Amino acid sequence: MWLAAILALAGCTAESVVGVLSGGRDGLWRNVQQRCLGSTAAAHPDCAQVDRSQGLVLYKDAIGKSHYLVIPARTMTGIDDARAWDGAGANPWAFGWAARGIVGRSLGKAVPDDMLGLAINSRASRSQDQLHIHLDCISSAARAVVNGAAGPIGTGWTTLRLEDKPVRAIFVPASAPVLAVDPFQLVRDGTKGGAAAAPPDRGIFVTYVRERQGGAGFVVIDQPVDSAAGSNGHASDFLDRRCRLAEGLASAAG
Repeated sequence: MWLAAILALAGCTAESVVGVLSGGRDGLWRNVQQRCLGSTAAAHPDCAQVDRSQGLVLYKDAIGKSHYLVIPARTMTGIDDARAWDGAGANPWAFGWAARGIVGRSLGKAVPDDMLGLAINSRASRSQDQLHIHLDCISSAARAVVNGAAGPIGTGWTTLRLEDKPVRAIFVPASAPVLAVDPFQLVRDGTKGGAAAAPPDRGIFVTYVRERQGGAGFVVIDQPVDSAAGSNGHASDFLDRRCRLAEGLASAAG
């Protein structure tokens, strides 16, 4: 309650809370270093998972009961960092998706895969300068779009609107809910210029669909920053920190 009041008074969004409480745009990275990567690594309760072999950390966000962040264990500024796009090292999206069960455990109920998602925000809309991918429930609007409410999504890039924002979407068939592709690579390869350079500023959102024409699989939504079109690349808007889609699900105890 007190935290919500502070945010309201400060005019902050959930994305900016780490910077407010920890000081500056490197507050998140300092916390991860101190709490998860120091001599007492993973001792802090916010360090949900520390995988030094993959160089990735699953970190509990300050806001939202079920909201987590996938963070590299090395300095990387964000989606504008060329290393996010070079395909080297572990796939942070696959790491986050594999850890998705923690959302349901935090809520005390199993949350279906098609209610879960991952998102990274653009440089233009983020508050922290350490790469972090958000993991949480998806919004009802996002779920409707990935299930075809705004038009069919095929295995090639399709232009759509999600929450009145211009986006591109692509369907990646997967009979099992295992994320075998790297959305960074998928977006890069489908962007003008391809692998020649890191794509221009954007947000990316990923979720799973179980029942659709063409079978199950992942939907990747690319949201390039386009001020004229009203798009700031804040892809975590497609997540729901209140997890309202799961409100009617039975609890784990039930």
